[in-house]
Amino acid sequence: MAHGKVTITVDEYSSNPTQAFTHYNINQSRFQPPHVHMVDPIPYDTPKPAGHTRFVCVSDTHSRTDGIQMPYGDVLLHMGDFTELGLPSEVKKFNDWLGTNATHHTGFQCLNTFEFF
Repeated sequence: MAHGKVTITVDEYSSNPTQAFTHYNINQSRFQPPHVHMVDPIPYDTPKPAGHTRFVCVSDTHSRTDGIQMPYGDVLLHMGDFTELGLPSEVKKFNDWLGTNATHHTGFQCLNTFEFF
C-alpha cells in the first residue's frame, strides 16, 4: 500500500475558540463545516455487525448517568465533565457506573474542572 501526503486544513477559527463557538452555534442549523459529517445515532439495542468495532461516545454527563441506556460497545469514550461539583462521592458514582457498562475498554478525558486528575 502506497503512502501519500495528507493535507490537514486548519479551521479558520481554531485560534479563537470564542469566535468559533459563536460562529458555529449561530450557523449550525444552516451551515455545516465541510469536514464535519453528521450521522444519526443508532438505537441503543442495535446488534453490532460481526467484524466491526463499536465506539460508544458520551460527554458531559455531570453526575446524571442514572437511566442512560448504554449500548454494548467495544470501546466507551467519555469526554467532558462527568461530575457536577467534582466531589469524591461523584467520582466514585461515575466509576461505579463505568463498571456496569458492557464495554471491553473505557477511556475518558477530563476537561476544565478536573485539573487534579
